[in-house]
Amino acid sequence: MTDRLIVTDVAELGDILDRLDRAAAGHGWRIRRPADVPGLQERARAAQTRLRMAAPLVVVLEVDPDAVDATDPVDAAGLLRRTPVAGVVADGGRELHGR
Repeated sequence: MTDRLIVTDVAELGDILDRLDRAAAGHGWRIRRPADVPGLQERARAAQTRLRMAAPLVVVLEVDPDAVDATDPVDAAGLLRRTPVAGVVADGGRELHGR
């Protein structure tokens, strides 16, 4: 089972993904990380210097197969309610930014 999160502050992607992973680990979940986190951050920061807003990025919250107890259903909105992470919103099944 998976759920989607939208990272709105891509310039801080690495830090945001680390915070999300720490919050998700307590539930037996993990974040599926994009392949090029440093490159995505660099492009977002470059866009900010040109006074442009970087496009939001969708990441997937999934069950961690290595977790000892991963019985909770994956719930991005619930995770963010319990542990708010700045720069992230739950997609809530709306698929606002592609698949």
